[in-house]
Amino acid sequence: MNSFWISFNAVLPFILYLAFGYGVRRSGMADLPFLRKMNRMAFRAFYPLLMFCNMYTIGDSFPLSMKFLAISVASMFIIIGASCALVPKFIKDPRQIPVIIQGLYRSNILLFAVPLVQNLFGDTEMVKAAALVIIVVPVYNVSATIILEMYSGREHSSPLKFLFSILTTPLVFGAWVGLLFKFLNIPIAAPVMKVIDQFADMTTPLALFILGGTLEFASLGKHMKMLSIVMAIKMVLIPAVMLAVSTVAGLSAMERFLMLVLYATPEATASFPMAQAYGADADLAGEQVVLTTVCTVLILFCWIVFMQNTGMI
Repeated sequence: MNSFWISFNAVLPFILYLAFGYGVRRSGMADLPFLRKMNRMAFRAFYPLLMFCNMYTIGDSFPLSMKFLAISVASMFIIIGASCALVPKFIKDPRQIPVIIQGLYRSNILLFAVPLVQNLFGDTEMVKAAALVIIVVPVYNVSATIILEMYSGREHSSPLKFLFSILTTPLVFGAWVGLLFKFLNIPIAAPVMKVIDQFADMTTPLALFILGGTLEFASLGKHMKMLSIVMAIKMVLIPAVMLAVSTVAGLSAMERFLMLVLYATPEATASFPMAQAYGADADLAGEQVVLTTVCTVLILFCWIVFMQNTGMI
């Protein structure tokens, strides 16, 4: 039962953010055009600050084993590549293809990894979860940007212009500026950094609030079959395969759990504003985020109980 409460406590804030946004719109305090403008604003103004903070505050030590790092990074690229090859064979709407691809591989590890590891393994192992976040989030953001750009319908006269459009995307821009400040040891005054941190901390609650306000249950029913298949692959099939690979590879209990967190957590909140910014099916992206977030309580509970009963953690 403790496993259930660990999952529930990790997910409850997300559900409350969504519910608050939904309630505000239904009460008439905000309408859909206003929330969509807020969504564009959050994507362009808040997400770069979040990524800047993630990169600028990277620690100097790296606690993950090279074997685990190689397996996790290689698996991400394999899953992204396989999704890009297979999804267009089954989904014909070009606005839905990049959304489904993101739904299959992109997880909200940024917000779930540390609290889940802290609850199960204690404070001493949190640094490993934080290190994984530092590696995974830039891969997620750059790959998502490339995939969305490919299906955006925009024409690029040269590969150089395509690369420029990727590097200037808000999330990627914030990340590489943060890395630049980090490696050049550019100091930031404490009051300024405090403000940046506070805006960065607002990003996910704001994004989920907006998502809750724009949620339409009518389209959720229309997409339910597609959403169920994506969620089953993302949160059940892929984690099962990766746990098997982790066990055969001889990874530690902590590393196996990190592999579960990498693939069995909800879809990243940033998928929704990014889909809207690139003209993809933002409704479908938002529904994927909501459905995977709500179902995470039960799915993570089942996974944690399974891993405990089989001695995997």
